[in-house]
Amino acid sequence: MSATATNAEPYADTELACLAGAKAALYRWAATVATRDVDQVLALYAPDAILVPTLSNQVRDCDDSRRNYFDNFLANDGLVCDIQVFKKRVSRKLGTVVVGGLYTFVYRDSGVQRVVPARFLFTFEQIDDQWLITGHHSSIEA
Repeated sequence: MSATATNAEPYADTELACLAGAKAALYRWAATVATRDVDQVLALYAPDAILVPTLSNQVRDCDDSRRNYFDNFLANDGLVCDIQVFKKRVSRKLGTVVVGGLYTFVYRDSGVQRVVPARFLFTFEQIDDQWLITGHHSSIEA
């Protein structure tokens, strides 16, 4: 076996573990949004995470500002998030995974169902043995 193949294998195993951790974190985020529990959603973000949210033009960079957004966003009745497409990339230095794609939010607004297709970009890092969101950009599809 060549030195190159030997060196690549540990990276490949670590890359797969990182991708699995980030994918699980992405789906955990979508499931947690459906609970509409602000504290549980905020627990998925690193303390210094940056949020560029779907239904606001204000960039959120601390727990209080993220809480303000999610207090309003999660108040939408019947809120669910359906992830349709995602692509992923693991940093060569590892520990950071970028996941981008498309998702749809569905909720009721004054009794009328509202469907909001959006695109997203998340960055995840493993911090204290937990995959946390360090960056999250979401915008309504054009």
